[in-house]
Amino acid sequence: MNILITGSSSGIGLEIFNELKKDKKNNFFLISRSKQKKINKKNIKHYSIDLSNLNLLKTKLKRILKDANNTVDLIICNAAQGVFGNLENIIFNQYKKTMDINFFSHLMIIKSVIPLMKKKNYGHIVNISSGAGIVGLNKSSNYSASKSAMQVLIESISTELNKYNIHAKNIFPGPTKTNFFKQNIHLYKNSLINRGENVKKISQLIVKNLFKKKINIFCQKKTMASFVLKMFPNLL
Repeated sequence: MNILITGSSSGIGLEIFNELKKDKKNNFFLISRSKQKKINKKNIKHYSIDLSNLNLLKTKLKRILKDANNTVDLIICNAAQGVFGNLENIIFNQYKKTMDINFFSHLMIIKSVIPLMKKKNYGHIVNISSGAGIVGLNKSSNYSASKSAMQVLIESISTELNKYNIHAKNIFPGPTKTNFFKQNIHLYKNSLINRGENVKKISQLIVKNLFKKKINIFCQKKTMASFVLKMFPNLL
């Protein structure tokens, strides 16, 4: 199986890769801004790409698809960034960069791969989503807007792709202990601490659900509750 993963060098993306590489039959095409160490195997190729550079991504995608013999069975859209603070303190270019990384880069990848999946009549497209894409959180407009766009894209294309045996889905990890908040920009005194479930445990749950045919899949009840309340606000 040929698997493409974005944001594969740390956090959830890295742990998903570590789980999937246990199957020696899998081939990996990994995209991250940082170089990944200790990858010297025939079935693993890494591409250092800043996903905010859409022109570079477009060029590199041609190389990636050629390396994959024009076959990608599973896309895992995991890469994400965020700028956290009040809307008026976040400059327009910071919104644009976040949308390019979290949304438009993945849209470009998906559009490039769908014709290949249709030819094979098989494929899975997985978005590692967030509760912040369900409910806009305080000082999170930059991140929430981008994650919401990606979530709705997946929900929209899921129906149109089902007839080709291609299944698009959002998987919500819920609060997870990673370095995500440390690696992003905070324009206020950040009181957030690294709380949540163990990243390896959550990644194992994600892997178990990669090939399910449901549109929205939740690893933790907290995030599922947010989704239910968003769909049925009268329950409040």
